[in-house]
Amino acid sequence: MIFRLASILAVLSGLAVAPAPALAQSGVEQLSTDEVLLTTRRVREAAALSVYGGVWTNSRFATFPVNLVSGKLTFRDSHLAGLIASYPLTNFSIPLPGRYRLDGFTIEAEGSVFKHFGLQNHAEANVALVIRTGQIKLPGDLSMNFAFGNGFSYAFSDAALEIGRLGLPGVDTYKLQYHMSAETAFSLKSAPNVSLFLRLHHRSGIYGVISPRRSGSNFVGGGLRWTFL
Repeated sequence: MIFRLASILAVLSGLAVAPAPALAQSGVEQLSTDEVLLTTRRVREAAALSVYGGVWTNSRFATFPVNLVSGKLTFRDSHLAGLIASYPLTNFSIPLPGRYRLDGFTIEAEGSVFKHFGLQNHAEANVALVIRTGQIKLPGDLSMNFAFGNGFSYAFSDAALEIGRLGLPGVDTYKLQYHMSAETAFSLKSAPNVSLFLRLHHRSGIYGVISPRRSGSNFVGGGLRWTFL
């Protein structure tokens, strides 16, 4: 009898000190302590305002990296400058095979207004949804992220370097175009609210969906962003 009682007490004692079942029943997720984050979250996601300027380039959007590396980019005396406002809508992470994870990704709402000068003199407005990666650590205090935007662009008058409905540049051009952007931004850990960025700004007809092929334009440039942390 004493032996049976001792056995029961031993079993009950083992259940009392075992934490795993209790955690499983409570629904608390146990995160692996050896998880490796390839990208990290920013200090805090917040609204941001940027100044941006760019110059017209001959490259198509998809072939820009190849043309940049091969030195085939050419430019014309057509520039744009203006403001970009953005606001974070949500954030997410991407689990990868093994113990790796991409953290700190965001989806942002973005609006921008630009004034063209040089060979073109029209005004332009754009709206887009932007996916931005988490921060990628670089040597020292520096980090970077990539962003890719999709939306719509509206030119308030004929764009002199864009091909219009008659097949001529600057004549009866397509005011509404599809808009894309590709960006690389750099910031310091000691000043997370300030970042410098390089951006490719693109207008097109989405391969004939909105307007004929080659009726758009591309601008490459840089800017300064202030995030209201």
